[in-house]
Amino acid sequence: MLVIEKVSHQFGLHQVLNNVSLQSVGGEVTCLIGHSGCGKTTLLRLLAGLLRVQHGRILLDGEVLASQTKMVSPEERPIGMVFQEGALFPHMSVADNVAFGLPKKGARKRATEWLKRVGLADFAGRNPDSLSGGQRQRVALARAMAPEPRVLLFDEPFANLDAPLRRALRDDARRIIRDTGTVGLFVTHDPAEVLMMADNVAVLEQGSIVESGTPQALYDRPESQFAAELFGEPQVFEGTIYDDRIVTPLGEWERRVLVDSAASNGDALLVVDADRLELRPDDNGVLITSIQSFGRLNRVFFDGTRGELTVILNWPKDAGTSIGVGSRVRVVPKSGAVFASPCFVETDNDSHYY
Repeated sequence: MLVIEKVSHQFGLHQVLNNVSLQSVGGEVTCLIGHSGCGKTTLLRLLAGLLRVQHGRILLDGEVLASQTKMVSPEERPIGMVFQEGALFPHMSVADNVAFGLPKKGARKRATEWLKRVGLADFAGRNPDSLSGGQRQRVALARAMAPEPRVLLFDEPFANLDAPLRRALRDDARRIIRDTGTVGLFVTHDPAEVLMMADNVAVLEQGSIVESGTPQALYDRPESQFAAELFGEPQVFEGTIYDDRIVTPLGEWERRVLVDSAASNGDALLVVDADRLELRPDDNGVLITSIQSFGRLNRVFFDGTRGELTVILNWPKDAGTSIGVGSRVRVVPKSGAVFASPCFVETDNDSHYY
């Protein structure tokens, strides 16, 4: 088990990580997700031994790898790393890249075994420059796994590849981690990658873990606005919260739609996922002026209380209702689905909400 225990880090006066704690077990993939600059890569560098821990500890199977008083060197840590660009040596063959750093006895045999495992046994004698981007990342994965590490770190390794290739390489990496019992820690800013790859996920925001759990739990029931915006199709509105209701450009909502029922009264920014909005016929509601379908979602245009506005929602095309262009409806969030944060609301009849 990999344990990150109350780790904090700063560069100068800038706090990059703040009291981060996380556990990841062998045979599973834990994804770290967050916007650029949230501390994901810094945490990986601390795990790999490329930075010294300033506060907290990092342990692997009960053994301290790093703390304020101890620093196991990178080459002595049973940790492999796959970078975004692969970082292969251009002057070495594919097989030599995989064998690099292995004990000389048996290095070539082990390199060949791992190249076979990632489907590149026939490319052993080639130079990296002659390979496609996906093939180079497979070589990088083989090289990281050849020393049989107990932890494998991924720093957005598939970000520059096309979608079908990304899916294939995710499957390869996930299968290898499960088969070998390795601890997998995967850094990404792509929510789709998390949903496809992770057994568990930790959401980093401004250096702190704001939420963690299974991908399905965070997708179905996010506990933070940040996670709701990451994993769904967030719809953002300006409104005003009162004791018994919420006034929005789409009409009035009951207070029970809020995630935090104790939210303060006043102007607020309201965030709700497209999957958690419903349309209900209402003769006194807002007027639908246009509907555009794309995939499972619909982009619906309304003549709202503050002018034209657009809402994306998962409104079933076969709902069996007469709702369509020209209908008047209420747009209603499900109970406990709306995140609210204080804001200043400006009156602008030409505002566009999305």
